[in-house]
Amino acid sequence: MVKRSLTKKKGPKGKKARKAAKLERQWGESVDDEEIQKARIRKGKSRLVNHTATVDSSSNHTSNQSFKELHDGSRIDSDQSEDESEAVIDSGRTLASLLMNIQKSHPVSQRESTDEENFHHGLEEISNHSSRESEVSDGDTTNDESGDEIDFDFENLSPKGENLYISHFDKPPLPDEKNDESIDKEFKRITMSTLNENVVVQGSLEVKERYENGTVSLALDSFSHVRKNIAKRWGKVNGIVSRKNIDGSDEKNGHSVFSELQAAIYPAMANYCDSLVTCMNPQNRKAFDNILALHVLNHVLTANYDITSHNNVIREMEKTEDIVDTENYRDQGYTRPKVLLLLPTRSFAHKFVKTMISLLGENCCFENGERFEGEFGPVDTEFDEENEADQRRRLVQKSKGSEWLELFADGVNSDDDFKIGITMSNIKKGKKSKVSDSGVAVKYFSDFYHSDLIIASPLGLKIATNNEYEEDGDTDFLSSIEVVIAHHCDVLMMQNWDHMTTVMDRLNRQPKKNTGIDFSRVRNYLLSGQASRWRQIVFISRFSDPYIISTFNRHSKSIEGTLKIRRKVPADEGSICNVLTKVRQVFQRVSSQSFSSQGESKVKYFKDAILPQLIRTKQKHTLIFIPSYFDFVSIRNIMLKHEIVSNHFVSVTEYSRVSEVSRGRARFMQGRKRIMLYTGRAHFFMRHHIKGAKHLIMIGLPDYAEFYPGLINMLSEETTSSDAESSTTGMSCLNIFTKYDAQTLERIVGTKYSERMIKSEKKTFLFSS
Repeated sequence: MVKRSLTKKKGPKGKKARKAAKLERQWGESVDDEEIQKARIRKGKSRLVNHTATVDSSSNHTSNQSFKELHDGSRIDSDQSEDESEAVIDSGRTLASLLMNIQKSHPVSQRESTDEENFHHGLEEISNHSSRESEVSDGDTTNDESGDEIDFDFENLSPKGENLYISHFDKPPLPDEKNDESIDKEFKRITMSTLNENVVVQGSLEVKERYENGTVSLALDSFSHVRKNIAKRWGKVNGIVSRKNIDGSDEKNGHSVFSELQAAIYPAMANYCDSLVTCMNPQNRKAFDNILALHVLNHVLTANYDITSHNNVIREMEKTEDIVDTENYRDQGYTRPKVLLLLPTRSFAHKFVKTMISLLGENCCFENGERFEGEFGPVDTEFDEENEADQRRRLVQKSKGSEWLELFADGVNSDDDFKIGITMSNIKKGKKSKVSDSGVAVKYFSDFYHSDLIIASPLGLKIATNNEYEEDGDTDFLSSIEVVIAHHCDVLMMQNWDHMTTVMDRLNRQPKKNTGIDFSRVRNYLLSGQASRWRQIVFISRFSDPYIISTFNRHSKSIEGTLKIRRKVPADEGSICNVLTKVRQVFQRVSSQSFSSQGESKVKYFKDAILPQLIRTKQKHTLIFIPSYFDFVSIRNIMLKHEIVSNHFVSVTEYSRVSEVSRGRARFMQGRKRIMLYTGRAHFFMRHHIKGAKHLIMIGLPDYAEFYPGLINMLSEETTSSDAESSTTGMSCLNIFTKYDAQTLERIVGTKYSERMIKSEKKTFLFSS
């Protein structure tokens, strides 16, 4: 006891205070007890992040990445010509040359700004962000982008052609033999000169024939059937989106109602075609929010108006007739819910509802509005400008990027376990007013069986439909869903895509119990068990992914056809152009027999080719990035079973405790642990800045393209280790991929190079900056 008191250094009193001070010295991040408690509360729940890597516009030395192909085992110097680079060298030396002999020829001097230089600017930017959040979340129903109103005569817009809602849902059921036929999945290219040349539009035969009349007239004709009270507000809500015309061609926007991208999507959406759109980005996200809100509101209000009109007709017929034939008035499902909207978090749900409310206008009344704002609105947080810990926290959050702040900063409601039912009813201004021109009564938190719209996360809806044994429970309220929208599918995939597939499997089943169903009003296709053929599915995502495409193709069965829109990536827009660090990036293609076995192929390559080299050379400061958690478990188990490596690596995952992450990062930076295993979801949720990494190995490419340059830009030759090996070896980057990573590879290197790298007989490729 005496010895301990003599050797004890002066410093903050208390174990927790010393721990926080030590962490602040190492990382510049202050972690207090409140943060640890919040992390424990959030454990097991997904935390949203959506980040685009920031690139210094003044640094143009990486704008053109030189691309070279290598035969297995070849080594390329930065000044070699492309012909010389294809010389064949002994294939047995491939991995050693990749991991040990790839060195940086010209170091890049980068000045890191001090906290004092960036502190005040960071606080100002975050404060502005918080104020914007509060403006969006207040009770005002007007849209903050309503400054530029569309110059269009919405008052005199008359419907053109047949009503799209009636023409779709009044179709007779398909014959049994036609219903059992396999759905044609062959897609044809639809040429649209009004869109950016990199936006690719494809459609089934029915959709292609519908689009042959031209996008301009088709979009306006579809919009002419929108409810009057919604159309009147559209000019204010969509004004800025139409003017900016994101993803439109260089020509002048031919629409005064939509942007060119909206005009390409809305005709298919209004005709109840299944739609898969994977070209969303931060610039055009508002366009998608507006068009989805327009479609949802128009569908719900049109359906309710149709039912109300038929009720009035039947009521008048009952006064004069003893028996009323309701065969011509089949306008309902087994249950009332018509639209299911799947979103990642409460903050997304809050913003989407606010967009819908802005389209409804002023003649609306709300029930449970305060409760909705309290449960789905921004979270109240206390910030003391004079508190050094709060200031440091704000500064750390700013370094994670503007999109991360928007999705996961203090005050953002990032809870991913939620569900809410919303009822919308038409209300009249007076006895002589028309229902179509009336306002809308909105009731939040209505019972699912009495709701028109259900907004939920896949996790929340899965829990709501589970029974006590976590199996299929009460799913009857999902039996008559007519429109399914999954917005921000990329974020849903980072949470847990299994929840999404479970929810999709539970849709449109025959009900198990009678909840007051009027079978004389139930649509015939529901009675025939063909609900999936009349149901519309809309998936919106930032990028294509095999899991998203597979789920969409499996459940896409609409009789109206299918539309797909994606984006090609030019070589100069690939995220690899944002790499600022002077390092050679080697891409190694690994053979795989099937999509399900690609993870095993990558792990096997790591075990047989990479791990022996790491053991033989005792290479330190090696960061291994693993996008798939299942692959991480396999690699971790392999390293734990190895006698030499088992004590020389640390792991940082999305399930790691704060203390484990801090301890692992410190030991890796100091060189006490040679290897760090870092999962993709941990980077997605937390955006750790890993210090001390000199070598990067990716066992698969990151789903978000901006993560690729962000991880490489973490590499640095300056480490805290004093050993000779750390000071003599240069930096290296090795990326392992399979042919099933084509979409991910396209976002990183561009469409042209990705096709070449997937189809080429060669398996090793080099990009040097």
